Amino acid sequence: MSEFPIAERLHKNAGIHCATLAVTQNVVIGPGWLQLAQPDAALRNGTLTFVKSGSRTFCITCAHVVQHYRDVLAASGDPHSHTMRTMLNGFHVIFDCFIQPSTHQGESLPDVAIREINPDHIAHIGKEAIDLDVMKEPPDDIRHAYAVGFPEKLKYHKHEDASGYRVSLPQIEILAELPRRPERRFSMFSNLEEKPALDIDYSGMSGGPIFWSTEHEYGILGIIYEGGPGEGNQTIFVYGEIATPAVIRNWISQCPARPVLHSA
Repeated sequence: MSEFPIAERLHKNAGIHCATLAVTQNVVIGPGWLQLAQPDAALRNGTLTFVKSGSRTFCITCAHVVQHYRDVLAASGDPHSHTMRTMLNGFHVIFDCFIQPSTHQGESLPDVAIREINPDHIAHIGKEAIDLDVMKEPPDDIRHAYAVGFPEKLKYHKHEDASGYRVSLPQIEILAELPRRPERRFSMFSNLEEKPALDIDYSGMSGGPIFWSTEHEYGILGIIYEGGPGEGNQTIFVYGEIATPAVIRNWISQCPARPVLHSA
């Protein structure tokens, strides 16, 4: 058995519960015409994590990711200049209905933003929400974690034909040791056996899930709020907000109920 086992289902498709959240200009001016824009490799992105509890489905990212989007709108002077989108074909909009949940009295607000989402949106882009009602709390003896996200420095224009392009953004998975089972904000550290071919700063992973795992099962442990390379880009640091099923259900309890819509 591996020293740091990963459940087979998670290992086969680590990105099944998350997607890119890309800030995108809505319209670009081409040579003589206006056209709807694809996500731009030059703009920032984060990661969305999908969860469900009871009959409601939610997406989670970092509060600083949503604030960046709001800052872009403010700087443009046009409240309709940009949107947040998931990456499949570039046109699946995530409207800004996010709230930043509170935590225990006296503790700082988590760098988390959450909103309800139409489950059909998640299914359409080939993702699945983490079922908080069946997923276990992290074991007390867990000593490693598995983080997933989409670093923006890997985002690139993939030209398909003379008419345009799509943006491609590979995911990154980070397996790292934990000194103990975390109870609040925590950090992960991992050495790389080989230096990456590209220098990566891991920005864009914010909002991605951090899983605990055994050989046969896994669950949600945290939400990435920051990631970065160590000296020489041969180590990785990942910082997470604690996000166990119980913690996320507390966040959900603060979300206003909304009617089920046909958009995200």
